[in-house]
Amino acid sequence: MDYFVKIKDRLNDKLKGKELTLDSAFKDLGIDSLDLVDLVFEMEEELGVEFEDAELMNLKTVQDLVQLLESKK
Repeated sequence: MDYFVKIKDRLNDKLKGKELTLDSAFKDLGIDSLDLVDLVFEMEEELGVEFEDAELMNLKTVQDLVQLLESKK
C-alpha cells in the first residue's frame, strides 16, 4: 500500500501549491497539530490501526508518518 499517496490525497487541500515529499516537514507545509491529528485519525479509521500518543508526538515529517503506518500493518 502506498501510504505516501494516501497522505498526499488527504493533505492536497491544505498544501496550497506546496510540493509534498517524504522529507517535507508538516510545519513547513502549514500543517498544524490539529490538522495532523485529523489526518492521523482518518488513517486510523481507514486502515484499522491505532496510534499511541507518544508515537504521534514524534511525527515531524511525512516520512515519519509513512514509517509509522508501515510499522502498524
